[in-house]
Amino acid sequence: MKNNLAELTDIDIDVNVLQAEWAKQVVYQSGYNWQARNYVSFLFFTVYYQQLLLSIEDIIGEKPKNYIIQSCDPTILSDTYARRPGPQSILSDKWYLNITHKDADRKTCISIPIYYNRMEPINFYDNIGVPKNRGEHIKVKPVQIGQYSENHPTLVNVNNYHNVRVLDEGPRVFIQLGYDITFDELLSKDINLRVL
Repeated sequence: MKNNLAELTDIDIDVNVLQAEWAKQVVYQSGYNWQARNYVSFLFFTVYYQQLLLSIEDIIGEKPKNYIIQSCDPTILSDTYARRPGPQSILSDKWYLNITHKDADRKTCISIPIYYNRMEPINFYDNIGVPKNRGEHIKVKPVQIGQYSENHPTLVNVNNYHNVRVLDEGPRVFIQLGYDITFDELLSKDINLRVL
């Protein structure tokens, strides 16, 4: 079985601190037009998050190609975005994560979970049996089912087929650093990564 998740063990995170700092981040960027995926600059973040991101970059030894905030949170989504018609609740914007896919714009990412439901695992699949048509139901079992670390930032192989089994409850907020370096290349670097 190929592994697709690893912890960056040189950096500790505390979800309670991340959530408290997230409240400050939202205030810091009050008036921002939040969407489900937000491509932002380094300067978008508060000093706390900037220091965390710089620590990750120092350990990895590479600057990320982008920063993404995944924010399926009805308390911050823009009014226009929140009032879109649809049969599901506001959190339905998480549902795109159910679709089995490879990320087109990056090979790996470092994910920092701020809010998410631990009952929403990330699943990885072999190419065999992956639907060719977008949205088609997947008929094979995942080769790996995993969780994001709540103790360290998580390296994720987004260049392999994956999806997230999401629930329509609770917010989902992640900060992600995107890289054009493969998962195996990062594992081979002389950094402390623990495969999950």
